[in-house]
Amino acid sequence: MANTPSTLKRGRHTTVALKVAMAITGLIFVLFVLFHMYGNLKMLMGAEAYNHYAYFLQNDLLYPILPHKGGVWLMRVVLLACILIHITCAFTLWHRAGEARGSKYKVDTGVKKHQTYASRTMRYGGIILIAFIIFHLLQFTTLTFSIGGDYHSVEPFERLVMAFSPQNWWVYAFYFIAIGALAMHVRHGVFSALATLGLDRREREFAFNLIAWICALALFFGFMLPPTMILFGLIS
Repeated sequence: MANTPSTLKRGRHTTVALKVAMAITGLIFVLFVLFHMYGNLKMLMGAEAYNHYAYFLQNDLLYPILPHKGGVWLMRVVLLACILIHITCAFTLWHRAGEARGSKYKVDTGVKKHQTYASRTMRYGGIILIAFIIFHLLQFTTLTFSIGGDYHSVEPFERLVMAFSPQNWWVYAFYFIAIGALAMHVRHGVFSALATLGLDRREREFAFNLIAWICALALFFGFMLPPTMILFGLIS
């Protein structure tokens, strides 16, 4: 069946909707990881401050508007929905782009194509992030993996110290790679999301790119600072 103008128009509208959904869900996830990164920096203030933050996050987030633990479960549901929507839209757009290769139909948006290293590895970076998220949840949320000691018998501050102590250097190396992948994904993703929601105006590219780099660098250095200090004995 030949592509009619109305079919192509509907296809463009569907593609735009998928990109907008990816942009919104991606930005929600970025806001969460920025909040999570900021919370992790409580490690620099000592055990009491970090343990208090961890308790608040797990038990009293949005309390008394929601019951105890209601806030963290609401956050989990929203994040899970965002991740599923984001992955579904990404796969659909990737599959659609593959089918369109070689087609004579092409939409010229007039937008400069950013073929950066991060953009070319978004798909693989996403796979790394999914694996990392699962590992991270099993390690620090469900406490399935107790690396460096028994996590069930200590407070959250001590769990991090155990996990990133020098003898567990491989855990640090894994997190370094994973957070690097996160930073690259965020750099390209924030730029793409802002470009999508900002209607791809060329005069806004510099500002979008600057915001994307700030978010990516803040996440990388913010997340890696406490583990690095633990690895070198500056936090114990």
